[in-house]
Amino acid sequence: MGMKAKKMLTDKERVEFTKGIEYLFEASYANWKRVLLMSFLKGVATGLGVFLGGTIVVGLLLWLLSGLGQLPFINDISESAKSSIDQGNK
Repeated sequence: MGMKAKKMLTDKERVEFTKGIEYLFEASYANWKRVLLMSFLKGVATGLGVFLGGTIVVGLLLWLLSGLGQLPFINDISESAKSSIDQGNK
């Protein structure tokens, strides 16, 4: 393979390419209501995915850390954090 086949795009070239593809996509639609609806639905789906993914990751992390509570140094830290939280709630 020659050097031209292996050429990687720079960040600026990627942005320009993406903008060109986006322009072609938007220009091909005559119905702007449909474009706006699809963009809205894409945003809702992205937000929902980020929310659910973050919730699952945090839940798994807390679950894993709760299992490590038996280790002496982690148990001391967790007890200290728990007492601080309990004092703040009073």
